[in-house]
Amino acid sequence: MTTADLKRAFIDECPVRYNGITYQRVTAVIYRKTPDKTGLLVQGELLDKNGRAVMIAAAERIEVEEPK
Repeated sequence: MTTADLKRAFIDECPVRYNGITYQRVTAVIYRKTPDKTGLLVQGELLDKNGRAVMIAAAERIEVEEPK
């Protein structure tokens, strides 16, 4: 998922998938400096199905959950 796609999923509060698991929604978009401080890493904070835990995942590894 691109940064723009991640922002859209965050705003729309739609379900997303990461590592084969479906999460309720993206609760935050996180920007971090790369270790060499020359760029940015974009991550999403994903709320689990029970609403009790979050997972931080790289934006490029998150997918929008397709409606069934």
